[in-house]
Amino acid sequence: MDQLNHISLPHGRFIFGGNSHQVKIPRSSVFDRSISWTSLQRELLDDSDINVEEEKKRCTSFNFGLPNATMPLRRRRIFYGALISGDSAEVIKATSMEQYNIFHTVSLIESNTTQNGTPKKWRFFGSEDASKKLNWLYQLFGPKTKVSVDYYVSSMKKGQVDTLVSEHFQREGHLYRWKMNGMRPDDVAITGDIDESFSRDFLRALQICDVPQFRPGQNCKSPKVLASTKIFESSPECVWKDRRWFHPDAILGECVDQIGDAKLHPPTNRNKWNHREPGYGLGGNY
Repeated sequence: MDQLNHISLPHGRFIFGGNSHQVKIPRSSVFDRSISWTSLQRELLDDSDINVEEEKKRCTSFNFGLPNATMPLRRRRIFYGALISGDSAEVIKATSMEQYNIFHTVSLIESNTTQNGTPKKWRFFGSEDASKKLNWLYQLFGPKTKVSVDYYVSSMKKGQVDTLVSEHFQREGHLYRWKMNGMRPDDVAITGDIDESFSRDFLRALQICDVPQFRPGQNCKSPKVLASTKIFESSPECVWKDRRWFHPDAILGECVDQIGDAKLHPPTNRNKWNHREPGYGLGGNY
């Protein structure tokens, strides 16, 4: 691990490996998940071509319009970030199927401690089994997507910071990975947990529709598109009746630290809980 690129910060150290387009996956670990797809799955996931009339219907269904008609339609690139630890392989397979071949980059970050500071073993580094799991992850999101698992070693002592603050520190690694992979101000960033996802239909809408939060020249004070998410346990048939969740979050690249213009949008001031200070946007916009 010491031979990998790393960045040291006051709260910890990020260690960066390669991405799925840079590494050579052993032949014994190569698989094609599309082999088991039904004809309907193939049809629904083969949606990269732009059909103007279909895109217009899609945008209208989400109360969006189409961009300026004088400009050719193009899909925005999406850079995704999530933390990863002991998450269920079945859940990861489900969400990555919804996102298959949509993202430009998937940035996954693993830590060797839990959020409350308890030490834990690496799941995706340091053993033959970890290498097999890593090669499996590299291939889940589709061949068009650059997938990486990077590593975070916290310098905080157990109980020194709130568990959510620890999570925010760990998510900072996405910014460095996105920048390494060439993220631009006109790209879109999505952060969430690995078990959360926008629907595929909405992801395609975010790529092409006239989304107000994605128009250039944002003031970045309230920049996010928030999901209104159904919550279920164990099965989609077991949905919580009166509870919603409001992640994942999508944001224009020009409002992302290290990607946007730091002179126009300098890093925000935060309080001891890592929330934004008054005058620096909404408290929940991390």
